[in-house]
Amino acid sequence: MTGIQREGWGRRSTHSPQRAVLLWLVCASGAMGIAPAQGHAASETVLHNFASQPNGANPGAGVIRDSAGNLYGTTMSGGTTNAGVVFRVDASGHQTVLYNFTGGADGGTPYAGVICDRDGHLYGTTHFGGAAGFGVVYKLDAAGHQTVLYSFSGGTDGGFPAAGVIRDSAGNLYGTTVNGGAAGYGTVYMLDAAGQETVLYSFTGGTDGGFPYSGLMRDAAGNLYGTTTSRGTAGGGVVYKLDTAGQQTVLYNFTGGADGGYPYAGVIRDTAGNLYGTTYNGGTMKLGVVYKLDAAGDETVLYNFRGGPDGASPQGGVIRDPAGNLYGTTVHGGAAGAGVVYKLAASGDEAVLYSFTGAADGSQPDAGVIRDSAGNLYGTTAYGGVANVGVVYQLDPAGHETVPYNFPDAAGGSYPNAGVVRDSAGNLYGATFHGGPANAGVVYRLDPAGRETVLYSFTGGADGAGPMAGVIHDTEGNLYGTTTAGGAAGWGVVYKLDATGHETVLYSFTGGTDGGYPVAGVIRDPAGNLYGTTFSGGAASEGVVYKLDPSGHETVLYSFTGTDGAQPYSGVIRDSAGNLYGTTGGGGRTGAGVVYELNAAGQQTVLYRFTGQADGEYPFAGVIRDSTGNLYGTTYRGGAANAGVVYKLDPAGHETVLYSFSGGADGGQPNAGVIGDAAGNLYGTATYGGASGAGVVYKLDAAGHETVLYSFTGGIDGGGPEAGVIGDGAGNLYGTAVRGGKESSGVVFELTPQ
Repeated sequence: MTGIQREGWGRRSTHSPQRAVLLWLVCASGAMGIAPAQGHAASETVLHNFASQPNGANPGAGVIRDSAGNLYGTTMSGGTTNAGVVFRVDASGHQTVLYNFTGGADGGTPYAGVICDRDGHLYGTTHFGGAAGFGVVYKLDAAGHQTVLYSFSGGTDGGFPAAGVIRDSAGNLYGTTVNGGAAGYGTVYMLDAAGQETVLYSFTGGTDGGFPYSGLMRDAAGNLYGTTTSRGTAGGGVVYKLDTAGQQTVLYNFTGGADGGYPYAGVIRDTAGNLYGTTYNGGTMKLGVVYKLDAAGDETVLYNFRGGPDGASPQGGVIRDPAGNLYGTTVHGGAAGAGVVYKLAASGDEAVLYSFTGAADGSQPDAGVIRDSAGNLYGTTAYGGVANVGVVYQLDPAGHETVPYNFPDAAGGSYPNAGVVRDSAGNLYGATFHGGPANAGVVYRLDPAGRETVLYSFTGGADGAGPMAGVIHDTEGNLYGTTTAGGAAGWGVVYKLDATGHETVLYSFTGGTDGGYPVAGVIRDPAGNLYGTTFSGGAASEGVVYKLDPSGHETVLYSFTGTDGAQPYSGVIRDSAGNLYGTTGGGGRTGAGVVYELNAAGQQTVLYRFTGQADGEYPFAGVIRDSTGNLYGTTYRGGAANAGVVYKLDPAGHETVLYSFSGGADGGQPNAGVIGDAAGNLYGTATYGGASGAGVVYKLDAAGHETVLYSFTGGIDGGGPEAGVIGDGAGNLYGTAVRGGKESSGVVFELTPQ
């Protein structure tokens, strides 16, 4: 992770993408007794700033190469403000940071790589930052001077570009945005040499697809080709063509079945007009495919990944040599579960050219590869290396790997995707997705004076890596949580941390029927049993609900099949009768997610299926429950403005939308759930929107009236709160923001009612 990212099933390596961690929320909602807050604003105090990596970290995109053998690319994090860098690695392996993003008007967190013109200028995009916080298109000259060519507003012009740009002979740039547009499902845009943007196409989220994570390719006639990660007739994404008049044609609709589903990468095209690409999911083993699409729109699956030594989950696309061989990478699978570089012959026979070990050679190659005239392949891994923050690698034709550059590590934690829990002495406890000596994340304690103690640093090996969820604690001071990766098989662990900082791995997931990638945390019953969910694995590879007894024996309570829900991002809550309640981020009739109940006998009931319309879409967060059996939660999208909703579900399964976010000053895209007070008010966070586009903390009264308690600026006060809040008896709220702070690596904050 593995970062599981927020949209279209959003799997990106950071922030992931990752989310809706409810563990600490469940504990807080049952025990915190928050007092009703008064007033319409709150004063924020930054309790702790997490650290960054000065030379860049976590390269999620691939590289380009010039005639002198220099490689150019980007990192999603690190740099002087931890908002990412543009770098060059010369033929001797020496790295130069060409530009440090600040995360402000110049942009931040470049998911995409760069392209180069004949004058040596580099062009690319950032996913965040810019004037409105929705990303930019930038140009970097040979002296390292950056010019923002366009700053997205998040409206009809688009927002959050995840892919880079291509350039025509006239100097026009073409690209995609994941969000924004007329319907909020992304755009295809053109930017002329003067920086004037034209939206060539706005996705509707219907049969035409939605959420284009991938970039574009352009043929000699000026037609553009690309993919959307989701939507289409079956919800599994589409391959599309856009002609010079802006007319879109869907060339293929993925079903998510044997034909593949959720293409994160774009396509390449041969001289006969055939298109080639990959899907992250689907196929016979639901672990992704390599496909070919002929000029008539007929698909052929060239290869089904099996999840063993051959690899699993290709996030990057493919390249093709003159003989018709295809080359690419998988994020997972291989001998050590850390991904592979593969070659696919025209006959469909796969050869694994290299299997990453997850150690110094790198781990999890999110992007594809490039190839030089001698047959050497070049690419990046998002993790692994000496500091576990990624490498640039070269693979010769014999399959021998060389690591020209290792990105450095950071001291302390960074990117607190999860929230915090609080003990009776006022100490806060949480986990960070990155940081620590191996950059595999840490568990930390923050005392009332704001002093941080790192209780445990994950190594990225058998002990786990990348905790996206927070922790819970018992009366003896032990902490319990999950990691999304690492463990004996690389599919994550459930761990216990005692009061002295000694870690015990209670269970290591295999990625099979027992589940894999626990994005959410755990809850604990009076007998010491733990309950949680995994994002993947299970009988249908759509995730599971599991129980872990005190001896570490796992029981799969339920395996999702798709129609009953799929890919649970959130954890579960438990009532006095032993029933569990939760949500799945996808699945259901429309793929928009469900709310479910699981009784003590393991019988599942779908309480509500979201339609993706006004009722909401993608409930990444879990639910809380009041004394009369009503459930409350949020959806990441859907609603009147497609910016998410807060909903209530009564015991009969009737949904009421309590509030529909506009994506403006009131906030948008709530990734986390809510907590409630005795007066019936709900409190939560929205990851985006607000006065600066960096997210808000909000209060919703019983009548559905929203008050923005705090609007993040994305600066030293933090930005992008992906987790929710907890409260104390005095009405103070505590939480984390994954971006911003002095080091741009996130903060722990306290809000005091005014």
